[in-house]
Amino acid sequence: MNALTDLHPAAIARLCGGERIGHTVVCFESVDPTNTAAARMAEAGAREGTVVVAVRQTAGRGRKGRSWFSSPSGSLVFSVILRPARSGETLTALLALSALKTLDGLCGGASIKWPNDIWIGGRKIAGILAESKGESVVLGMGIDVNDEEGSFPPDLRETAVSLRMITGRIFDRGELLAGMLRNLEQAYEIWERDGFGQMSFEMERRLLWTGMPVLLDAEGKTVEGVLAGVSRDGYLRLETDGAERVYASGDLSLRPAGGDHEVRWKDGDR
Repeated sequence: MNALTDLHPAAIARLCGGERIGHTVVCFESVDPTNTAAARMAEAGAREGTVVVAVRQTAGRGRKGRSWFSSPSGSLVFSVILRPARSGETLTALLALSALKTLDGLCGGASIKWPNDIWIGGRKIAGILAESKGESVVLGMGIDVNDEEGSFPPDLRETAVSLRMITGRIFDRGELLAGMLRNLEQAYEIWERDGFGQMSFEMERRLLWTGMPVLLDAEGKTVEGVLAGVSRDGYLRLETDGAERVYASGDLSLRPAGGDHEVRWKDGDR
């Protein structure tokens, strides 16, 4: 499948059909991180809901400045400009849930690794990075779609997975993106009106390791407890020392206690 054909901006915008998100799609053949490009556009006054897509993303990054691997023919990397009317701390969760809703119709089995990764079968398929720029929030995602195992660098081949590897199918990335953006627009409108409350239950249901002993790295300290779920404000709930504590998504890293062999990443690594 031709990379430029399945990421044609006009076709993606038409498939989105939304008034808020996806009305304008800008596709770069090569660009520095899509979040950086989108932030520049937001600063220049780009309309909310503008989407930036890249065939080839140079210097991709995840949380805490880590690098993010993406391949031109297999990966889908994009960013959305939002100007939320309320605090945007839970926008990462909104995009994660929107992506899961789309993936459920294609392969199933996807879960959220708090706070910003999507895993299938113990491997990472996608990562999300939200960044504030003035009154705007740029919400970016990288998802492995048509990559084969040999597409990944050797150090990622045991921990990364793509839709193609799971299903044996090749996907139209533009159709996949439009599906996620349609779901994001619906979730965003509910979130603007009612907050994150009603979505917290679905987030809790799809969260990895709920009810299990976990280690949480937060503010330079490691806390051990049982993952209780997600609060209605979108904070992580952890039962520790006989009490429940909550943590914002911020600078956190979560893993099962006991050194589970499946956990190879910190959040956002690629």
